[in-house]
Amino acid sequence: MIVYNVERGWFPMKNDAEAYRKTLGLKPDANFKLVIETREELAAFLNGLMGIKAPEQAPAGAVVEPVVAPPEVIERNFVEVPDYVPMFLAKAYAKAEGKEIKWVASEEQPSPTPSTSS
Repeated sequence: MIVYNVERGWFPMKNDAEAYRKTLGLKPDANFKLVIETREELAAFLNGLMGIKAPEQAPAGAVVEPVVAPPEVIERNFVEVPDYVPMFLAKAYAKAEGKEIKWVASEEQPSPTPSTSS
């Protein structure tokens, strides 16, 4: 099976992917051709989209290798959100961008502003 990826769009036909790439004004290398030949490759790709990576503990029977799409194709489908951002704001932003949420731990959380009420 062959599909094409441009930004967050997946296309079964190359000419549709190219037309979308051109409307976005992207360079030709923004169109990624994904070839999936086996069920294992499909499972590894889907697990990669779900964020299951080889070093992590994968569920029993989940396939994470071989990697059929480079990490940048997987990464462009996520929006990184610091852990101090309220979930409702993160969900709204991710939905507007058409992406999944990837929570990142913040080293420094913003300190709340001191109240001046007496």
